[in-house]
Amino acid sequence: MFGTRARSRAYNVSMNTAQSRLQLPALTSLRYLAAVWVAVFHAQAMRAFFGPEWFQPIAMVGYLGVSFFFVLSGFILVYTYADRAVSLGEFWQLRFARIYPAFLFSLLLTAPGFFYVCLKLDVAKTVPEWIWPAAHLKIAAITTLAMVQTWIPQNSMAWHMPTWSLSNEAFFYLLFPFLLPAFVRFSRKQLVAILPVGFAFGLLVTVVYRVWNPDGPLALDPHAIAPWQYFVKFNPILRLPEFLMGMACGVLFLRSAPSRRWAWPLILAGVAMVAVVATVLHRNPFLLLHAAAVGPAFAAIIYGVALKPAAGALLENRFFVLLGDVSYSFYLLHPLVISAYVGFFHDAAGNLRRQNPLWFLLPIATITVISFLVYRFIEQPMRRVLRPKRKEKTQQIELATGRKVHPAAAAN
Repeated sequence: MFGTRARSRAYNVSMNTAQSRLQLPALTSLRYLAAVWVAVFHAQAMRAFFGPEWFQPIAMVGYLGVSFFFVLSGFILVYTYADRAVSLGEFWQLRFARIYPAFLFSLLLTAPGFFYVCLKLDVAKTVPEWIWPAAHLKIAAITTLAMVQTWIPQNSMAWHMPTWSLSNEAFFYLLFPFLLPAFVRFSRKQLVAILPVGFAFGLLVTVVYRVWNPDGPLALDPHAIAPWQYFVKFNPILRLPEFLMGMACGVLFLRSAPSRRWAWPLILAGVAMVAVVATVLHRNPFLLLHAAAVGPAFAAIIYGVALKPAAGALLENRFFVLLGDVSYSFYLLHPLVISAYVGFFHDAAGNLRRQNPLWFLLPIATITVISFLVYRFIEQPMRRVLRPKRKEKTQQIELATGRKVHPAAAAN
C-alpha cells in the first residue's frame, strides 16, 4: 500500500488480503440512515420537523451523524486500501473523483444565495454564520473551493454549510496514506487503546474550553457565532480522533475479526451508548461538546454490522444499498430542499401546521429522488472521467478488487 511491494508485504501482518475480503453492503446502507439523521436535525433547527416527544432528543443531536461518517470513513478506507498497491497520487485522485463533483455541484446551486446575502443583505440579521465570510468574501470563496475552510474557525460555515465536514475529510484523506502503515504495525492493545484515548481527548477539549471560557458569555449561547466554539466543533485536527477510531477498528477487523455472535452485542452496546450521550447532550449541549464522545459507540456499531449479524440482511437489500450510494448527495442537498419546505410547513403567522410526521416524509423523499439523479448523472459519470487512467490489465485487476469491497468502499 502506497509503496513498493516489499513494503506492502511488510505491512500485511495477519490481515486478510484485498482479494479475499467480502462485500460490506450493510455499511453503505447505514450511511443513508446517518444522512437522514442529520437532515432531521437541520429540519428541526429550521422548525420544519414535528414528531413525538420521545424523538425530540434524538432529532436535536442529529449532527452526530457527521461523526458517524468520520468513523465509518476511517474503517472503510482501511478495509479498502490495506494491502492494496496504490500510489499516493492514485489514492488522492480516487478520493478527489469520489467527492469533488457533487461537492462542486452543491456549491454551484448555493452560490446565488450565498453571494446575494453577503453582498446585498444585512448578514447579521439574515445568516449570522456568514458574518466573517461576507467581510472576507474572496478568502471565503477560495478556501471553500479548496476544501480548507474549516482551518479558519469563523469561516467554517461559509457558502454551503454542510461542506465543513468535507473540509475535514479532505484533511483525513491527506493523512491516511501516511497513517495506515503505522496503524498496521500497531499491536492489538495499541489499536484498542485508540478508542478510549480518542474519547478522553474529546472530553479534555471540552473541559479546557469550559474552564478557559475564551468565548465568554457567548459560550452559553448555542446560536452565537463564537470563534473558539467553532474551533472546537469544526477544526480538522480536533475531529481527527473520530477518523482514527474508525481506522483502528478497520485494522482490528481485518486482522482477526471475532465470531459473528458478537455482532448484535456490539451493535446494541453502541446504540445504548449513543442513546446515553444523546440524552446528556439534549439536557446540556455543551457538557460533551466534542463529538468524539460518541466515536467509540459508532465504532462498535460499525464493527458489529461488518460482522454480518443474523437478521441484518435487510441492510444488504439492493434498494437500501442504493440509498446508501446516494447518501452523499443527500447530505449535500438536504438543506436546500428542507429550506424550500419551511414555508410549506408554516402559515402566514409563522405557526407550524400539518403536524403529522407523514408530511415530513415528503421532503425526505424529494431529497432522495434528487440525490439519486445527482448520483446517476453527475457523481458516477464524473468519477469515471476523473479516476486514474491505468493500463488495461491493471485496470481489470483493480475492477475485480473493487467488486470485492464495493459498495461500502465506493460509498466513502
